[in-house]
Amino acid sequence: MSAKGSRAPRQYDGSGLFIICFILLLAELVAAVYINHWQLRLDLLGEEEYTVEQGEEFRDPGAEAVFGGELFLHTFVSPPVTVSGKADTGTPGTYVLRYTARFLWFRESRTRTVRVEDTMPPVITLRDTPGYYILPGEAYVEEGYSALDNADGDITDRVERREEGGIVHYRVTDSAGNVGTAERHIPYDDPVPPVITLLGEARVAVPYGKEYREPGWTALDNVDGDISDRVVVSGEVDPETPGDYELRYFVEDWRQNRTEAVRIVTVHPQPVGTVYLTFDDGPSKYTEELLEILDKYDVKATFFVVNYGYNDVIGKEAAAGHSIGVHSATHDYSRIYASEDAFFSDLNEMNEIIRKQTGAYTDMIRFPGGSSNTISDFNPGIMTRLTAAVQDRGFQYFDWNVSAGDAGETTDPDEVFRNVTEGINGRKNSIVLMHDSKSHTVEAIERIIVWCIENNYELRPLTKDSPASHHRVNN
Repeated sequence: MSAKGSRAPRQYDGSGLFIICFILLLAELVAAVYINHWQLRLDLLGEEEYTVEQGEEFRDPGAEAVFGGELFLHTFVSPPVTVSGKADTGTPGTYVLRYTARFLWFRESRTRTVRVEDTMPPVITLRDTPGYYILPGEAYVEEGYSALDNADGDITDRVERREEGGIVHYRVTDSAGNVGTAERHIPYDDPVPPVITLLGEARVAVPYGKEYREPGWTALDNVDGDISDRVVVSGEVDPETPGDYELRYFVEDWRQNRTEAVRIVTVHPQPVGTVYLTFDDGPSKYTEELLEILDKYDVKATFFVVNYGYNDVIGKEAAAGHSIGVHSATHDYSRIYASEDAFFSDLNEMNEIIRKQTGAYTDMIRFPGGSSNTISDFNPGIMTRLTAAVQDRGFQYFDWNVSAGDAGETTDPDEVFRNVTEGINGRKNSIVLMHDSKSHTVEAIERIIVWCIENNYELRPLTKDSPASHHRVNN
């Protein structure tokens, strides 16, 4: 029931609320524009500047953009970023990359600098030959090398090479001025040992009581040359004690390559007898060869000489330590044994030749044909008279008790050897008649000497006081 004059309630249609909301929204927009500071921000990922080695890959880290406000809606949207420019890593230079982002009327740009440089030196690779070496003093033969650059490629032809102090220096420069170097130590080596050569025999026999005389040695090296003076010898020989002695020879070259040689020296027991090797009718064209063989074994002999045109060899015989005796100046039996005066005239003529060659007369003689000869029978009693006369004048004459049979019985060296050794065997003192005017005697003499040494016979030269082995005089 309504009262007269009362007002009915007014209905709210929401228009006021709308206005309020609109006002608030407008205030929000005003605040967003003037208070929230909307902005487009562009940030580079990574560094602003890069330095890249020429030829290496450059990976662009890129950039990112965001649009938003400071108070709220900080990241409202992420606009796309475009990039312009490119870094050519194959070509040195400075490259600029530009990054750009756009949203509505907002626009932002940033730049990045990329420097492409060639700072890497070229690489020299040396080739080595397995087992290769070079002897000192020889020229080094290059084993090979190559040079590669990251930008220029193969620049082997630009390599400069220099040898100094046993080192090879290699140097190469690329187009950017980068320098590559390498060194090679020249492989000097010498695996070859020196060579020792023993003079004489590797096995030597020495008579009892006779001092060992070293024949010597040589030592040659492929680098050092003659190093004979560096040889060291160890071991000693006692000539008074029979047995085998070992002498060792050592030498080293510059690389300490070591070589050794061995010589065995056998000292024989006390001699069973003495042998006097005597030679008649020389010197001859064979005598110097005979002297070499005697010297090889350090054997001294006796030469009963004649005037047959090789007188200078008489001096060589004496200088080598051999005994010299008169045989004859003419060796003409009819003249020599014609008389005592004829004999001594011939003897004195030959003795004068000996003095001129040796500096002294000799007091030893051997009669042509021996004291027992019968070829002098044309002068009866001449040998009886001469054997006494020569001794009265201070001479000693020597016959023999062993004959080689080389003056007419044989020309076979083997038979000469048998005649001498069979004649010596069992004798206490042997005076051996041989002739250095016979080639077959010279061929046999070395075997005779070796047999004497191996069978303990002492070899000596005659002296005036030696056993004379006088024959029975037949005239």
